[in-house]
Amino acid sequence: MDAQLSSSYWLDRPLEVLSRVSSRDRGWAGFQASLIRVAGGSSQPAVLARHNVTMLVGPPLSTVAKCDGVVDARLQSAGVFDVLPASSTVAWVDRGSSLFLAVGLEQELLRRTALEMSIDPDRVGFAPRLTCRDPQIEHLLWALKAELEADDPHGRLYADSLGVALASQLLRRWSHVVPERRSGGLTGAQLKRVLSYIHDRIDDDLTLLKVAGVAGVSPSHFNLLFRQSVGVPVHQYIMRKRIERAVELLTGTQMPVCDIALKAGFANQSHLALRMRCSLGVTPKELRETR
Repeated sequence: MDAQLSSSYWLDRPLEVLSRVSSRDRGWAGFQASLIRVAGGSSQPAVLARHNVTMLVGPPLSTVAKCDGVVDARLQSAGVFDVLPASSTVAWVDRGSSLFLAVGLEQELLRRTALEMSIDPDRVGFAPRLTCRDPQIEHLLWALKAELEADDPHGRLYADSLGVALASQLLRRWSHVVPERRSGGLTGAQLKRVLSYIHDRIDDDLTLLKVAGVAGVSPSHFNLLFRQSVGVPVHQYIMRKRIERAVELLTGTQMPVCDIALKAGFANQSHLALRMRCSLGVTPKELRETR
């Protein structure tokens, strides 16, 4: 297809699966792999049943990846992969035909592997990680691709060893340890009210006084409690959510950038551009051009 086709063309065109080679009937233990060729376009949001690692194995591709509010617009090259947690909601916009390897790992495989590594499986978590490079994971994924395509595959034992090695490297480098619950911070009910208030009024002039009032505590005390509960100061959290809202509108609608800036809670288009460049390294215009 013409590389100069407009961004709206790819956004309006449904992503189509042209072919799929799957390990579903091969009896691999604790994981499945699929080699998927798709035509360019926009996918429908989907909720993942397994922890997923997806790597581009075809020519470089301009794509926008989205996972639970995390968005990355990139020129993806072969070997670059995304780590997508189970139960997360994912979607893509691909500007051209492409070939991907998708590997879904069962929680039980990760749990067994964690125990063998002397890691507490109940304290291991995954967050969306987009546009990743890791030579060991890339090597394992290329080996799985070759096994899927081989006329005379090595067999189940070989594939299972690749699956365990992949789980081990994901745990070692790409997971995080969930901290033990600490005393202090907002109560569950307070935090739920505050986060819902911020989400519903992200385009408003949110002030510390207003947000603290939702929790029923003083502004000076609220800052500490919010950071203990969420891990970042409230102003950083609000700015992150505003950028996420702007990226969602930029990649999912044809709304003018000036209107998007206001709907995401920024003072004007220039304010949005400044914050996006500082946070994501791209301007709203550049992000739209990569769709």
